[in-house]
Amino acid sequence: MNQRSIYQKPVDFKMVMKITLPTMLMVVIQSIYSMVDGVFIANIIGTDALSALTLIAPYFNFLTAIAAMVAAGGSAVVLRKMGEGRGEEAKQDFTMLMVTILMIGGG
Repeated sequence: MNQRSIYQKPVDFKMVMKITLPTMLMVVIQSIYSMVDGVFIANIIGTDALSALTLIAPYFNFLTAIAAMVAAGGSAVVLRKMGEGRGEEAKQDFTMLMVTILMIGGG
């Protein structure tokens, strides 16, 4: 069995969709969750709680955007080093990315 790594296969539309579809699906589900959450909060707890949620939501969106930027840029750096055969450096960079994301999420 000659199994090639996903990084060694040619890039075509099917491969791009295979890689990007989970991220697109996650964003859609997260958006639906936010809307349904807002409806339940407004109907069950009240409009004051919905106002509080609306005030704090940009903070979480900002953290999500920062995490996505670090993940996208960091994965490009790690994959480039893996492609160049510098596996040990790639592992170190990946560890640094995980620590950075954990610090951002915990802060």
